[in-house]
Amino acid sequence: MTQIDDNDLELPAQGFVFWPVGTGDSTTVTVNADTAFQVDLHHLASSNDDDDPHTPIVDQLKQLLPKQDDEPYLATFVLTHPDEDHCLGFADLLKEVSIGELWFSPRIFREYKKDLCDDAKAFQKEAKRRVKKTIANGDNTSSGDRVRIIGYDDLLEEEEFKNFPRNRLTVPGNAITDLDGTDHATEFRAFVHAPFKDDATGDRNDCSIALQIRLIDDPGVGSGLLLGDHCYPTIKRIFDRSQTDDLAWNVMLAAHHCSKSAMYWKDDDDEDEVLKQDILDAMEDAELTPDYIVAEFGANPGIKQEG
Repeated sequence: MTQIDDNDLELPAQGFVFWPVGTGDSTTVTVNADTAFQVDLHHLASSNDDDDPHTPIVDQLKQLLPKQDDEPYLATFVLTHPDEDHCLGFADLLKEVSIGELWFSPRIFREYKKDLCDDAKAFQKEAKRRVKKTIANGDNTSSGDRVRIIGYDDLLEEEEFKNFPRNRLTVPGNAITDLDGTDHATEFRAFVHAPFKDDATGDRNDCSIALQIRLIDDPGVGSGLLLGDHCYPTIKRIFDRSQTDDLAWNVMLAAHHCSKSAMYWKDDDDEDEVLKQDILDAMEDAELTPDYIVAEFGANPGIKQEG
């Protein structure tokens, strides 16, 4: 784990970058020199001020991403869920960067516009456009129009989605190795932990995409665990249901910006919220060496974990 020098920024050849964006998530995963994978975005307007410690993430991505046809190129953008602190700046990113494909959970289509911030509305509009392209073109869908829906929802049985290609739908318990039409099985694997089917109608945080990302085809080398904004019940369910290799982590992004809800919970027979030691023990059991826990709520210099 090393600090990124703001005066000499560069992405690692392969690794995880957790950007200092305040209370919000912005994680860049570089698979190789030509392929980058972004999970969430939180570009604060104040970050453009010279004396502000937060990273202007859209500006940095425009500068640092690999180029394709002379434009900054992002193979995949993943929106874990449509809260502002996970998508702020997306409309600008879409204008400045060529994004090969979008990953998202079906919940983005269930939200009314009044419930979404402007950037979530921009994402929703772009996701709908790409879904139509994917239905029309199937496997021939081009980079810039591709989507992958993560998680199942009854909405996918509705007329608008009934012809959506099933190979562009991934439910929990499955792994993905292709990014924007290219298979990276020898160097990248994203295992989908959540959202579960019955999370679709709950709180918006409950529809978060949760992933284990491996940067080498070996769970002991370069594994990151990103749990979105899930609370204890879903996190416990993830650890109870998953195989050991799919939980292993060298770096874990603290769930829900270090919210106590990830490890404290009030069951029906509890008077107050209590610490759930079982999930702490499960996380520790899945810990590899080296190991880092990243807390995305401050404004320290960027941290990168190289694979």
